[in-house]
Amino acid sequence: MLPQSHIAYTWLALDLAQEHLGVDPAADYRMVAIAAAGPDLIDKPLAVAYFYRHHRSAVLFAHTLLANLAVLWLTIGRFRSLAVYAAAFLGHAGLDRLWFFHDTFYWPLRGWRFHTWRKQGSEQEEIGRAYWHAFTRRKELWGWELGGVVALILFIWRNRLYRKENLLAFLLTGRLPRYTHDLDRVS
Repeated sequence: MLPQSHIAYTWLALDLAQEHLGVDPAADYRMVAIAAAGPDLIDKPLAVAYFYRHHRSAVLFAHTLLANLAVLWLTIGRFRSLAVYAAAFLGHAGLDRLWFFHDTFYWPLRGWRFHTWRKQGSEQEEIGRAYWHAFTRRKELWGWELGGVVALILFIWRNRLYRKENLLAFLLTGRLPRYTHDLDRVS
């Protein structure tokens, strides 16, 4: 899944959780976006620099069960105030359905190698071409990306971010307009 879809699904999920489950309205959506794309922000530069060229691997350390358990352990044990951001990071594994990539998700329990794109029929030399190759051969990927577009549209519509003042407030504060005013009263 591409980063913008990870962010869109996560933003919509957080928006609904804040409304219906009472999740903390002080969460900064800008930081949530970084956390939702976090595994890719860590692993893709490593892939471009070394792992893809030598091992045909772009889903690496931050996509492992070990990394996800470490984030969970740190959040529960020490940094409970970061739970929203940890949930966004952990949600990445769910959206990518990482348990299907056994060599990566269960690394190092299944050996020291990571999932290779070669098994998916993509033996491209460059990572960008590999993504293009994957999206042209695996049509179901388009459904997940289309779902990300729909999630983003719903998020924008629900929060009236099509209004200039709402969008500006959201971008400047990282909070939804309906919560920005409440936080001003509290502080």
